[in-house]
Amino acid sequence: MRFCIKHSDSMAAPTSDRPTLLHRLEYGAFRSVEGIVARLPMDSCAVLGRLIGRFFQLVSPRYRHLIRRNLRIATAENPLCREELDQLVDETFRRAGANFISSLKSATMSLEQLAENIETTHCDLLSRERAGNGLLVTIPHMGNWEIMTKLSGLHAGISNFGAVYRPLDNPLMDKLTNERRTADGCQLFSRRDGFHAPIALLRSPGPMGVLADQRAGAQGVVMPFFGKLTSCTPLPDLMARRAKADVCTLSISTIDHGRWHAEMRLLGKSPGVAGIITALETAMRVSLADVFWFHDRWRTDRTRPLSFYTKFDPEIAKQATVPMRLLLTLHDDSQQDADILFEALFAERPDLRIDWLTSLPGKHPDPRVVKHAWDHSAPDEHASGALDRIDQSHPAPLDAALLFGGTQVIAKAAKRAGLRSIIGCDVHGKPWTRSFPYPKHPDEWKEIASKLAEVPKPKQA
Repeated sequence: MRFCIKHSDSMAAPTSDRPTLLHRLEYGAFRSVEGIVARLPMDSCAVLGRLIGRFFQLVSPRYRHLIRRNLRIATAENPLCREELDQLVDETFRRAGANFISSLKSATMSLEQLAENIETTHCDLLSRERAGNGLLVTIPHMGNWEIMTKLSGLHAGISNFGAVYRPLDNPLMDKLTNERRTADGCQLFSRRDGFHAPIALLRSPGPMGVLADQRAGAQGVVMPFFGKLTSCTPLPDLMARRAKADVCTLSISTIDHGRWHAEMRLLGKSPGVAGIITALETAMRVSLADVFWFHDRWRTDRTRPLSFYTKFDPEIAKQATVPMRLLLTLHDDSQQDADILFEALFAERPDLRIDWLTSLPGKHPDPRVVKHAWDHSAPDEHASGALDRIDQSHPAPLDAALLFGGTQVIAKAAKRAGLRSIIGCDVHGKPWTRSFPYPKHPDEWKEIASKLAEVPKPKQA
């Protein structure tokens, strides 16, 4: 029997029932690669995957930036030096490649063969009697995910087991994956079909797997994740409470080339969304290099950088230990305008840290505002270096730029640095992502702060 989890992006597009030519080509390429991998020993698959991961790192500046950003946030409470962070980024790419190729190999192996590559801790939770309660297994995207699909097969006594999943874009690959993962009795439940059926399975009782670490957008609950605010899914908590099921987490970490350790941690009755998210952090910290950091968990919106697309209590933001960082410039460095704007911004997001490029001397009385000396006469080519120094002045990365000083040179440097949101006043064209009229009245500064944090209507979102 298998404990089946379908590893797919939560933002996957609806699957078409009729395969296109591109789908057929993708499927043919996948089966060809899978056939080659199936003939290799597991340790060779892992070594090959590490080489592929390293190659992908060299040719993908976008993901180099994203993974570095994610890892800076994940380690901000216990920051790494630059060399240590470089090593962690490198290893994350290599393990992503190794886990991907090894998962292809794992899908073709028998349980007996795969058992030689897995060590487990507390995985007997899957078959343990729990006084009639089901078991909701909350899982982060990490490690060789095909191990997750087969864990229950290594433990006897499971009659009902299943997973909530999103179908793959390619209907041919989706069908193949479903056939493999339901062959031993696993029940797959699409999120598009609602949650009555998976809750019924939990009540039967049986174990149910849910991937729970991705950004949830407008459907989520805003809370700290690795100390930094983001939108987290309430789904595991809702399902566990309705089914009166126990909750546990699962982590998969690499021991050696082609060998992994699977560990479950029982939480008991649901500790709530915040408790589950904290437990997921603990599971992920077992091996940060094994986590799939290719998902932009803390993405900043281009035009509403202070918004989570859902309402939240600003008091929650005070619990954040890793700030959202804004780069700021103002015309004429007006202290009066700055104080009005700061008050409005902190009212919307108490978790902010504002890095203010200014010619005004001295420290700001609010420790959340950090002044950086700005030499207007400096050559344009120095902008990127200055921005990098500001970015590196805190363990967490810069998130957005509010360049109300109309600083085109700094805006271009921010774009090169990978900031998604670069907002100005009375500006147009690239690299700006939004422009406001320059305020002439104090209330207009408050209005700007409100618009940067507003929750858009569903059609806008």
